Amino acid sequence: MSLPKKLLSDVTGEVFENCSVCENKLDNQLYFVEKAYHRNLGDSNHTAIFEYAICESCKRDMMKKVSRESMLKMQDFMRQHQEEMEEMMRVENDLEHCSFTQQPIEELDEYHVIGVIKDGETQISPMVFGPKILESYQELLSEETKDFFDDFNNNFIDIPPELKKIFDKDIKPVLF
Repeated sequence: MSLPKKLLSDVTGEVFENCSVCENKLDNQLYFVEKAYHRNLGDSNHTAIFEYAICESCKRDMMKKVSRESMLKMQDFMRQHQEEMEEMMRVENDLEHCSFTQQPIEELDEYHVIGVIKDGETQISPMVFGPKILESYQELLSEETKDFFDDFNNNFIDIPPELKKIFDKDIKPVLF
């Protein structure tokens, strides 16, 4: 599967070259991309408000920091949505609808896009998480895991300060 534009870096317009955590080159290895989009006030367009790429090794290390409680709840969440997940793996997602609710992104104020990439190609169909799924997913997280995500946000995700002021809630990644 070729790489959709929504999984390219908005900064360079190209494939991500380095891991956002360890800064190692991503050439010839499996890595994960997450981008969060938000609709500008009074505008119909969505803007990427953060993006990052993380190599498989860093993702594995970071998963160890997710609390056991959160991990069990996330696994249960995935089991509950197993049918949708299996369907997403079979069908190339158009990235224009929430992968879980099928709500069109043009109706959403925010959404996240997640992809698994190697050698410039997606390895499975990318997923779109709309706000309902994002909220459900965030509710699964223990305080310990939320603190970990806050640290991750502060250290590795660069959201412009003017955009941070707009949001009435914390925006956390969902990739883990």
